[in-house]
Amino acid sequence: MSTLRQFARNRVLDLLGAFSRPANGIHILNGHRTIDEKEPETFRHMLKVLSRYVTFIKIEDAVRMIMNQEQPSKPFVAFTFDDGFTECYDYFAPALEDYGINALFFINPNYVKGNQEYIDNFNNNIVMTPNKHPLRWEQIKELSERGHIIGAHTMDHYMINTNDEETLKYQICDCKKEIETNIGKTCDYFAFPYGKLTHANKLSIDIACQHYKFVFSQSNYKHYFSFGNRVINRRHFEPFWPLRHVFYFLSCNKSY
Repeated sequence: MSTLRQFARNRVLDLLGAFSRPANGIHILNGHRTIDEKEPETFRHMLKVLSRYVTFIKIEDAVRMIMNQEQPSKPFVAFTFDDGFTECYDYFAPALEDYGINALFFINPNYVKGNQEYIDNFNNNIVMTPNKHPLRWEQIKELSERGHIIGAHTMDHYMINTNDEETLKYQICDCKKEIETNIGKTCDYFAFPYGKLTHANKLSIDIACQHYKFVFSQSNYKHYFSFGNRVINRRHFEPFWPLRHVFYFLSCNKSY
């Protein structure tokens, strides 16, 4: 996005967000990262303000409510984070624990155990987020033991809109096996990388739904489900976004 378009978008969101409040419903916010050393306090401030307008809930409760097609009379918010950067352990988990809730962290096993060459390529060429560090298995297992949920995000942050079934099974199914081996728990949650509906296809969703109880996108947020009610949609946010922008996105009325 060009600098001018980004500036214009931000101004529009600032204006709309000033008059927005979270809509009744179940909102799953999906983030990724921090951008500087101020972010822990920025996220904590976001949670503090949001807590005046919404009820934070555990991610498994949000998923249960959505699967039951509940229509609550107030706004509920749960959190997921993709890609498995160390700020999940250092900042996001502790902040959410202060509110008595957890998060669902979607990880890529080959990034978790990668050497520096793999990490640099992942950061710079795959997720385009330089200078990040992956969660390691001991941190992931500890997060699981603290009540957070660990989900699968493919082995390599792979775009699963291919018809190469062997590759899909490696990226989707082997990811589940490796997570379960390392944390000693069943992995029931899968989110496909990049998140738009065009980044997956029928074959890949079929495979994912055969191996996981719950599959997530990061798209089509006005609707709870996509792909024939088989995929739960999340709303993208980042912990460093202005509060007004988050308020605007949470003001969306959602439908089943």
